Amino acid sequence: MNVTFVDPIAATANLTRSAIFRPNVPTIGSDPRSLQEMKLVELATQFARRGDHATVLFGDMFLDGGERTTPEGVRIVPVNTVMRFPFHPGLLPMAPGLLRHPALRDADVIQVSEFHQPSTFLSCVAAQDPSVPVVLWQETFRHMRFPGSLYQGMYESTVGPYVCRRLQRFIPRTTKARGYLRQLGAAEGRIAPWVPTGIDVSAFAPRVPRGGGDDLEWAGDDPLLLLVGRLHTTKGVDVAIRVVKWVQRRIPDVRLIIRGSGPEHDALVRLAKEQNLEGSVRIIGRRSRDEMIDLYNRADVVLCTSRADLMPFSLMEGSACGRPCVATDVGAIRDIVVDGQTGIVLHDQSVEAIGAAVCSLLEDEERRNALGAGARRRAEETFALPVVAERLHEVYEDVAA
Repeated sequence: MNVTFVDPIAATANLTRSAIFRPNVPTIGSDPRSLQEMKLVELATQFARRGDHATVLFGDMFLDGGERTTPEGVRIVPVNTVMRFPFHPGLLPMAPGLLRHPALRDADVIQVSEFHQPSTFLSCVAAQDPSVPVVLWQETFRHMRFPGSLYQGMYESTVGPYVCRRLQRFIPRTTKARGYLRQLGAAEGRIAPWVPTGIDVSAFAPRVPRGGGDDLEWAGDDPLLLLVGRLHTTKGVDVAIRVVKWVQRRIPDVRLIIRGSGPEHDALVRLAKEQNLEGSVRIIGRRSRDEMIDLYNRADVVLCTSRADLMPFSLMEGSACGRPCVATDVGAIRDIVVDGQTGIVLHDQSVEAIGAAVCSLLEDEERRNALGAGARRRAEETFALPVVAERLHEVYEDVAA
């Protein structure tokens, strides 16, 4: 089977107030290992290992250079993006080259991401032969806020009905996406069961951290919280810093590592200083996958204090490393964290509620270990790449038939 995965937005653009129309977009193609570790490439690799031919189409602004082929045979191909003003293609990629792209003409199945992406419409047009099925893997489950809502409304009123007719299957990547797809016009009979994003649970796994931790200048037995995410107000990183201050009244030596970058960096550094937490909070930048696996395994609890979110990969990765999670009840977080079985999910987003949940785990090693073991089991059963690829493959075989 020839499967082509289309997702021009390969990484989140780094939006700042000074660069709304020209945000920084990370380049991922210069390091072959980083490219192979991208989740869509890892998924395509699972198909290649089954004997399928897999091609991944990314926007050219994300790739440094031309086409690449992984050792497993996955082709990673840049697609030219145009109309780079006023919005950067890292936000709204327009890639008319898809209309003539040979990877779409030769595909047995085309997988697209997100209903409202221009690439979804263009892929549907490119696959003019009805025998070439187009499958949507939808993560988001609500409309964007203004001004994005204007674009989405225009998309739905013009090309939306055509896209709904042309898509053979709609696969919810979050459980909440099913209802959203029905609102967009998808027939219930064409909506497949939930299939989440997959992760490499053989890499993200419990292990003894290989780093010594000297870079943090903390004692190895200090209770450690880890938060991974963009430094943006929606991620509630400021709440996490205040939680540390609250928890220190009961557990004075608790520490917090924040791994991320974004427009709130300076404000968060100031907040930590105002809270007298310079010695208890560290904000660190990008780390390799191996370093991140060490961080997850050094942490006692993986924290998510988001005010708004979708499906944070950090909670999947932390769970796969056997770490219990404490998370606010936003987005599709309950798809990852099962309250009382793999961690704690809080509807109350106050500092006091989150702090009390963190203390309950730090002060109870037996419960913390039990939740961590449950998190690992769920990761293996639900988010492991072979499991996800098998479920997607079943859908593709069905529509290709």
